[in-house]
This record gives sequence, C-alpha cells and structure tokens, in this order.
Amino acid sequence: MAAVVATAILALVLRDLRKGAIVASALVVAFYGYGHVTGFLSGLGLGDAAQLALWAGLAVAALIGAWRASSALPQVTTGLNVVALVLVLLTAVTIVPYELGRSGRNHPLATPVVAAAGGSPGRDIYFLIFDRYGSADAMERRFGITDNELYGWLEGRGFQVPAHSHANYRATDFSLAATLNLEYLDGLTREVGPVSDDRTPAQDLLRNHEVGRFLKERGYRYYQIASWFEPTRSIAIVDENLVYGEASEFESVLNDLTILPAIDRVRGVISAEPTFRDRHREGTLFGLRQLHRVATAPGPKFVFAHILLPHDPYVFRADGSPLSEPEADAGQEAQLYRDQVAFANAQIKELVNRLLSGPEDQRPIVIIEGDEGPLMCRSVDCVRNTPEYLKIRLGNLIAMYLPGVEERLPDTFSSVNTFRVVFREYFGADLEALPDRSYTWPDNDHLYDFRDVTDEILDTDG
Repeated sequence: MAAVVATAILALVLRDLRKGAIVASALVVAFYGYGHVTGFLSGLGLGDAAQLALWAGLAVAALIGAWRASSALPQVTTGLNVVALVLVLLTAVTIVPYELGRSGRNHPLATPVVAAAGGSPGRDIYFLIFDRYGSADAMERRFGITDNELYGWLEGRGFQVPAHSHANYRATDFSLAATLNLEYLDGLTREVGPVSDDRTPAQDLLRNHEVGRFLKERGYRYYQIASWFEPTRSIAIVDENLVYGEASEFESVLNDLTILPAIDRVRGVISAEPTFRDRHREGTLFGLRQLHRVATAPGPKFVFAHILLPHDPYVFRADGSPLSEPEADAGQEAQLYRDQVAFANAQIKELVNRLLSGPEDQRPIVIIEGDEGPLMCRSVDCVRNTPEYLKIRLGNLIAMYLPGVEERLPDTFSSVNTFRVVFREYFGADLEALPDRSYTWPDNDHLYDFRDVTDEILDTDG
C-alpha cells in the first residue's frame, strides 16, 4: 500500500505515472534492501551515515533519470517490468510446486500413537523447553563449562537427570515434533522424500500433536507459553495461547532489515519500535512470568513453555540485567553463553521450588529439557557431522520429576521417550520405550535424509 501511495504522489509531482513508478521503485528498494547489504558495506568500512548517503544517491539518481528520460520512458518501463516479472516467476517456481506438494500430502503420523488408556492422574504436567540447553558433556565440549551445578541440584530435588541424554534431531522443529508425537519422523521421509528443503511437514506436526490431543481428551486444559519462534508461536489445539507481542518472527526480522533503524541511529533517536534483541529479551521475561501465573490456575492442566534460554542473541547478564548489543558483540561467546545459562538456572530453580512446594501427592509432573545442544559456531549451525559436532549439537538437558514412579530412566535416555514414560506410568498407556536414537541430515536440501549417528554421540572414547 505504501508503494502505491508513493507512486501516486510522485506521479502527480512528476506529471507522469511511469516516472513516479520509477522513483517509487528506487525508494522501495532502498527501504527494504538496506538491511540485506549493510553487512557487506560495513565490512568495507562504511558506517550508517555513509550507507544512507549511498541510498539517498540512488534515489536522487532515479529521480533525475526519470525526469530526463521522457523519450526513453517506454524502454525503461519495459525493462523494469521485465525485471519484476522475472523476480515473480523465480518466486513462483519455488512456491507453486511447494504448495501443490503440501496440499497432496497425507499426515504421516495420522494414526494415533497412544493406545486406549485410563483417565487423568489428577497431576498437572509441565513441559518446559529451555532452547539449546545442552547436556553437561555438550557444554564442556563447546564452551569448557565444567561447573554447571543445575544437573546435581535438580537430582537433589528428586528429578531424574540421565547422564548421557540426547536429542533425536539437531533442530528445534524436528526435535519437538518427535517428542510431542512420541515417534521418530521416518514417516516424513516416506511422505516427503529425502530430497527436500521444506520444513513445514515437520512443523505441521507441532500444530496438532499427539501429546496435546491425548491430554485434552482426558480433561486437561492446555496452556501454551510461546516465543517468537514461529512453529511454536501459535498452536491450534491449545486452550490458552500466551505469547509476547503480536509481531511474528517474519515481521520482526523484516522490520529490522528496513532502513528505519539506521536512520534512528544516525539521528541518535532511540526507536519506540523494539528491536529483535528487545523482543527476544522481553519475550523471554514474559514467558517466565507466565509460568508463575499459570501455576495458580486450577488443574488438571498441561503447560508447554518454549523459553529461549540460553538461546542467542545474548541479551542477559548472569544476574538477568540487560546486556547491550555492543557489549555482546565484543564479548567472548563462551562467557556470554555461560551468563545466560546462569540466568536460566536461577529461573529454573525458582520455578521448581514453587511447583514442588506442596504435598507430594499433589505435586505436578515436571519435565525440563533442551530441544538440542548449543550451536557449533556463533549464531550459525556450521554443520560438520564429525563426532565432536554431533555430541555438542545432540547432547541436551533432560530432567524429569516423576512423583510416585519407581522406574529409573536409562543413562542414554532420549527425548522421543519423554511422554511414553509419562503416559505409561500415569495413564496406563500401552507404550513401550523406543530405541534411543539420534539423527542428522547431510544438508538443508536433504532435510529428511535422516542418518543415524547414535553410535558416534554415545562413543565415550571420543
């Protein structure tokens, strides 16, 4: 709409619709293109002021060119139309086959996994994902952290914390899809095929998952405490979806890539529009507050919270105070990660103490997990598929408080069996434990070409 308005105004000023369209096109490119090239230009030593001058020069050049190009306007317009058409066609070549493929697919896990089971045990169930919270081994390998005492503290409060726990897949959407559907994702390989870069089949499994359906059928109220991560932001089957702000992950990133933040920085103005870092920080604090609020709601209830700690960007000091972007950029990642782990630990302890403060027969089932381990490179999953890489990326925290249950989890317990244990022990479901396996894929063009790497991550000699 803004582009249409700009075109109309410029057409009136220049007394020609085609001239107005040329200048408006340059302005739109400058507005939305700034963030896509600022990294490259910054590497050349150009600050915000110099980059804004370059974009202003582009707009002025377009204005002068449009003003003088009266005789060449048909050719210029035709050229721009051809460029626009090519861009649309390139996009369509990707989108149309993708959407046709999606519409023709069956749900690969459509058959209920859980057999007939009993009613509610009366206990609330908390499933708390602390994103990229690694196992003790993964944290030591990646960041040299050997003094994280949360594992022992949780064991002291009655949690089972398997020593060699691991995620089943090395990405949030795949990992949570397996956990919340109590199954490996082999069905996606059969349905989608191994050659695909389409993540939505895995993400669709999060929007109508087996765990939520099973518990709602047995009288549980489902609370979802979401983050900016789109696949867990809004789940159709929830009773109450709690999420900070209204902007989606796409909208947040798009806003940060426009020219507006650079203009504010040059003017020395603190923008009223929160940055992605602001949303990450405030959204995390919002989720932690909601966990305490929901704890007071009547049960039985199922609470699924996706908390982006210690996930980057690094916005917290160890005491929870804000960390500025320049400070984070100048810091060593090992210390930045350690500080966000320390803040996460304090929040976990406070919440656990609250949840377990009542009589044992009234305490909830509490599951605290990382969906995966830390990234191997800062802010980038630089895939190497070496044993060291796999042990870091797939080594995740798993801690389960299972009141009244005598069964002990195996040391190599993995996330896919989380709710198999809960439903078997508390609901009498006929669910055997699946083999604890971990999978990776060769690259993001072969997302469903799963490779079993369990032996590599459990090899204690490496």
